[in-house]
Parts: sequence; structure tokens; C-alpha cells
Amino acid sequence: MKKTFMVLAALACAALTISCGSKNVKVVEGDHGTLDSLSYCLGSNIGSGVKYQLGDIPFEIESVKSGIKGGLTDKSKVSHEDAVSKLRTFFSQTLQERRAEQQAKMESDSTATFQIFETAEECEELSYAFGVDVGNNVRKSNFPIQYHWLLKGFQDAWEESTEISHEDVMKYLQHYFMVTRPAEAAERSAKWLEKKEKACGVKKTESGLLYKVVKAGDLTKAAQNDEDVVKVHYVGKLQDGTIFDASRFENRSKEQQEMIRLQQPSLFDEKGNLLEESEPIEFPLNRVIKGWTEGMKLIGPGGKIKLYIPADLAYGRRGGGQLIGPNEALEFEVELLEVIPAAVEEAPVAEEAPAAEAQPAK
Repeated sequence: MKKTFMVLAALACAALTISCGSKNVKVVEGDHGTLDSLSYCLGSNIGSGVKYQLGDIPFEIESVKSGIKGGLTDKSKVSHEDAVSKLRTFFSQTLQERRAEQQAKMESDSTATFQIFETAEECEELSYAFGVDVGNNVRKSNFPIQYHWLLKGFQDAWEESTEISHEDVMKYLQHYFMVTRPAEAAERSAKWLEKKEKACGVKKTESGLLYKVVKAGDLTKAAQNDEDVVKVHYVGKLQDGTIFDASRFENRSKEQQEMIRLQQPSLFDEKGNLLEESEPIEFPLNRVIKGWTEGMKLIGPGGKIKLYIPADLAYGRRGGGQLIGPNEALEFEVELLEVIPAAVEEAPVAEEAPAAEAQPAK
């Protein structure tokens, strides 16, 4: 039963294969008569992972599937935030209290077993919330999903009766992630950059970086080398406009804002409003992606710039974080507030050689 109390960590692993992508995933029901390999393999892999990690949790499978479908289609009976909160409370608090209450009975009666859920209603409610969490994670990925086949793959894996062996599932997903998806992203990024290059005011450097100077700033104080430190406010976007990062709280996505409120409640008042203005970000130019290193030298303090960064000047084939996939071109809007020149080490002054002693005249 030890795994029961590690369930929150396991929840994060439930959708290991579906991280990194934009929120605008295409979700359709799918043709029931024609197998969609990607959806089925994703569902099968998620189901296998849940079975392995949480096999001792007696989830009600139909409720889990219903929650997954609701999360996938963004039509669940509860919000994703409420589902996650419910799961967190149950597994980190309620379940531990329940175990303590039942401990004495299990010690006195060798036939007694720990009851995770007290009622069928509670089991269905938590199963549905779990499904909502899984479904939302899939929906936020950048894959075309046919939910009929994803749900079938999930249930088949749970019942250990998959139409495709686990080995073949992993081979398919490996090829998709390592070959198919990067190639599709590279093609999509190239078309997006080509369109941006034609926009009014956009220029291109030798490296392929596209940029548009909104305000030049004080160019006499622009960064000169990669060791200079810049202080900025910025917004980072995917090609579909999804904000994946921002320095100002108000520019972050609703989900990111809610996560910050949960993780750092001391930053907010009782109404959930930020107590202090977001601080700018400060970093040396040799510690960021190449597109930033180059782009920040194109304006001075007080300037603003838009950067359209090819993948090879961003996160490349590996991608970055949960939202940036492989070969993804990115957009940044940056306000440069200050440039702090790198400290220049002065070369040591060579000691003068002692004067030669005068030689006596002959």
C-alpha cells in the first residue's frame, strides 16, 4: 500500500508521453471502424502507466474514461483546477487520516483490509476527477487526437488486452516523437517564419533571426558582448499565440496564474490580487538561447523589440519545458529596461625591469 501515498507524484507521470505542445490540439471523436494508431498508442501507454503506478487504487474505469473525455473536449463537469484540488486533498490528507482511523482495526483483525474509498459515490467522484486531469493534459498537447481510440487504448491497457503489444506501442511512439513530430514541426515553423518575414518592418539577420524594432531605445548603451547583463520584461509565445512564459503575472495564462497562486499564496491578498508589481528578469546574455543573445544587442535600454526565433536559435530538436516541442520557432516581445556591462578585468601592470648598473668607462 506504500504506492497509495505516493499517488500525487504518480499523477504527474500519468501522461509522460504527452508533454510539450500547444493548447490548440485538434480533438475529434474519430471513425470507430478505422484504427487511429497515434491515439490508440497514446491511450494504451497512459493506461499502462496508470495501471503500473496506481494499480492498487480501485478506480471506477467508466468514470475515469468519462472524465478523460470531458477533459479532452473541455466539457467536463468540473474544472481542471477543481479536479486537481480534489485529488490533492484526498490523496495528501483524507487518505492518510483514513488510514490512521483504520489502523487499529487492521492490527486486531488479520482479515481486515484498508478501504481506500468509503462509498461508491466517492470512488466515482475521485475516478472522474482523475480522468479530467489526464484528459486536460492530453488536450494541452499538440497532437491530433481521436478520443474514441485514445479511450479504447486506455481501457484495453487497463484490462491488459491491447490490440497492439506494449513493445509495438513504444516503438510507434518513439518513432512519432523522434522522427514524425520533429519533421512536422520543422515544416510548420518554416512556413510560419516565411510569413513573418514578409510582415511590415520585419528584418532578418545573417543567422536567420527575424526581428521588428518597436522602439530603438538608447543605442549608445546597447549590450556589446555576451557577458553583459540585461534587465527585461517579456512575453514568450508559441506560433498559435499561446503564452508559454512571461515576466509579468498579468501576462501569464490563466492556468499559470492559478498555479502561482497555489504555490505562492503569500504574494496575493485575500481576493487573489498580486500584492506587488512583478519584478523584471535579469540575466547575462551568455545564459540564454542564441536568438535572445543576438536580439538583445539590437536595441538599447528603453527599447522594445519583437523576435521571431527559428528553432536552431531557440530550443532546437529537444524542445524546452512542457509547452515547447521539438523544432518549434518562437515569438518574444521584449522590453529592455537596463543593460549592465560586464565587468572588465584590468590586465596586470608589468613590473619594470631594474635599470642596468652603469658600467665604468674604460
